[in-house]
Amino acid sequence: MLDKIKSMALEGFLKKRFGKYFENGDVKVSLNSEARSCSFSATLAGEPSRITVTISKFEIIGATDTPDEYAAPSPEKFLCVRELECDRKWLECALKDYLVGAKIKLPSFIAGAL
Repeated sequence: MLDKIKSMALEGFLKKRFGKYFENGDVKVSLNSEARSCSFSATLAGEPSRITVTISKFEIIGATDTPDEYAAPSPEKFLCVRELECDRKWLECALKDYLVGAKIKLPSFIAGAL
């Protein structure tokens, strides 16, 4: 039940932040926080059919991943996608090239939800 609420919050965030990329705001999110996985389904602007992206493994990490005893603690959190699949091969390749392994800064309310 909690994952369903978190999924709805993520949908709202995506619609607000990336709405111009979706046809009529059409985006659905299904989060499994225990498995650290998530599935997105959307109709991209100008496209006739939905695409689905499945993130099968992600992590939420802090600003510093290296143990530096002199580094100041930071409340910043980042999403790091480890594995994903997409039903469009070209988009899967692009996402793997630019998204997998990248640190994506999360707003605090999203980091708390994940």
